[in-house]
Amino acid sequence: MSLLKALFLWCLLWVGLFQSSVVVGAKVRHYKFDVEYVFKKPDCLEHVVMGINGQFPGPTIKAEVGDTLDIALTNKLHTEGTVIHWHGIRQLGTPWADGTAAISQCAINPGETFHYWFTVDRPGTYFYHGHYGMQRAAGLYGSLIVDLPKGQNEPFHYDGEFNLLLSDLWHKSSHEQEVGLSSRPLKWIGEPQSLLINGRGQFNCSLAAKFVNTSLVPQCQFKGGEECAPEILHVEPNKTYRIRIASTTSMASLNLAISVSTKS
Repeated sequence: MSLLKALFLWCLLWVGLFQSSVVVGAKVRHYKFDVEYVFKKPDCLEHVVMGINGQFPGPTIKAEVGDTLDIALTNKLHTEGTVIHWHGIRQLGTPWADGTAAISQCAINPGETFHYWFTVDRPGTYFYHGHYGMQRAAGLYGSLIVDLPKGQNEPFHYDGEFNLLLSDLWHKSSHEQEVGLSSRPLKWIGEPQSLLINGRGQFNCSLAAKFVNTSLVPQCQFKGGEECAPEILHVEPNKTYRIRIASTTSMASLNLAISVSTKS
């Protein structure tokens, strides 16, 4: 065995021992992901988007520092490979789980199942997304939340928390976008038709239309229960809330502002 190979194996062993001994009581958390195309109405119009277990966006993964995630991903797409990248996770000792197609992992073929197995070693707000072709723009994404181990507290106090996942949505299919962006000369796909928060948005209407003196911005009308209806965050007076924010936008750069009402 060469000295370089022996050193590499020793480093992998040291990282594995370090990860397994840092947090007492760490768990293995199991998830099952079926990736497929589904019909959804994220901005009040029906589109074909990529979903996980029939959900769009995909399920939120929750873990604690030191936990190992075991995600069994089954590719139920008929004609495409797929992979998922776990954005922000360092993948110490598990580079093959990073989900970068043709770099650290081969694409998962239709009908195949691949087990992502890795340890989350730092707390924070992360997200995961498709890393094959334009599958991120097609809707293959979700949130990944890593909390401190039980018994440890953040340096700030809060009474509750909300998770906001921002994304952009085009009415053109991801395949049409891919052809345009790879053409010579480039065929620009334009700005997204809708912006989504937790997979919900409204196309060509505004919830603030009644405050705008123009007929060009119709007011959104909801009967209740629509997929695209805004998600209401319920809060209580004199409470402190943590807002976790992640952006999975593929092209748009977003600014997020929260207005404070002085009305009682």
